[in-house]
Amino acid sequence: MLVQYRMATTEQVHLVCSPGVRIEQTRRRLVKLRGEGLLDRVTLPQAGRTLVWFPTSYGVQVASAWPELRGRRAPRTVSDRTAVRLRVGHGLTVTETGLAFLQDARARGDAGEPGAAPGADRAVQRARRHGRDH
Repeated sequence: MLVQYRMATTEQVHLVCSPGVRIEQTRRRLVKLRGEGLLDRVTLPQAGRTLVWFPTSYGVQVASAWPELRGRRAPRTVSDRTAVRLRVGHGLTVTETGLAFLQDARARGDAGEPGAAPGADRAVQRARRHGRDH
């Protein structure tokens, strides 16, 4: 999920990947992935010490081998803390937009895999098939 979205807060990861469980479980998973060198994080002091997670270069390399991402060009990711801090405003806005599309699809019973469409790819394609612009 983070390879596709590039960065996300703990809450955003939770809402995309496992909204039906307690957020503590998501936190534990993120900490474990960080311990394995797949993710890193920065703390945003101005946002109540919010944690922002992002994939490391190693994490991108591992995820790129997954069947879901095979054949896709790996997105440009920011894999150092300074770059994340500089891009966090835009990055989290993009993630929040993707999350809004996912939550809408879930509400309509039309959601695929978590994180499968950071944009609205499938919704736009479906709308075009039915003769609507979006």
